[in-house]
Amino acid sequence: MYILTQGSPLENSKNGTYHVQSAALEKEYSDADYECRERVYKITYKHRDYAVHCMEFRNDKDGQEAVMIIPDFLIPGRRYPVEVYLYAIDIYSSNPAKGQRWAAEDTRNRFGLETFAHTTLGRALKTLVCSLNIVSECADSEGTGNMALPSERCRSSAEANCHGIPAVHATRILRERASRFLRGHMPCLDVRACISGYRRISREWYCGHRRLLL
Repeated sequence: MYILTQGSPLENSKNGTYHVQSAALEKEYSDADYECRERVYKITYKHRDYAVHCMEFRNDKDGQEAVMIIPDFLIPGRRYPVEVYLYAIDIYSSNPAKGQRWAAEDTRNRFGLETFAHTTLGRALKTLVCSLNIVSECADSEGTGNMALPSERCRSSAEANCHGIPAVHATRILRERASRFLRGHMPCLDVRACISGYRRISREWYCGHRRLLL
């Protein structure tokens, strides 16, 4: 399980090291006999590499679920902050006359990245739409509104629907779904507002559905 905290600017990190800290949560889990460990994730942003140190609390003795505190910009296992992926998806989805290579190049320039491939954009777009489909299908089938948590049945069905889109229609369908969700207006804002907006979307999604957006 993750707990998302509002992250501070990566540029403020000392020597490229970003520490996620919460004295209150650390005390809470320590009092409950959880052991505190540390996980380190590497990300790239604005011509620099960063090491993001996250706290993980475990109570293997009682078989409790591990809890990790992560900043809202981090997607464990992915190379870039969440705003990079959402920006790329947003400009690609809201500019139907443009291609993935154009969107990837624009994203590299906006966030100071040496590499950000159009194939990375394509995978992120599909992941986003699958997340939207999972929650939507669960809400429809369980009748509990958009706060429903995805069951394994919903997850399998929605993912099958996403990956089973015929190739000739896939790009249009994925773009339209993503555009409706992201609203296509964030890229028009300045960089700081853009970053803040996408991180807010990431936090609100997790708070509402208890699953990472990407």
